[in-house]
Amino acid sequence: MESATLKNINKILKDAPENILERILGYIEGILEEENTDFKLSDEQKESLRQIKKRSYEQHTEIDTFLNEMSSKYSI
Repeated sequence: MESATLKNINKILKDAPENILERILGYIEGILEEENTDFKLSDEQKESLRQIKKRSYEQHTEIDTFLNEMSSKYSI
């Protein structure tokens, strides 16, 4: 059975470009994996992630830019 929300998502994304769909898929996978994290973050890292989660979609950056920023800041 398909929920109304899932039908709405499918309708919205039906004609979306592939690059947008890939970004959305990554976002969904990240949300679903949030429950399965076994690593420890510092309080500063947790706060950085909280602030990122509060951003509107328009404020988000490309994943490569984000990973480069996190790598330089936290040596990951």
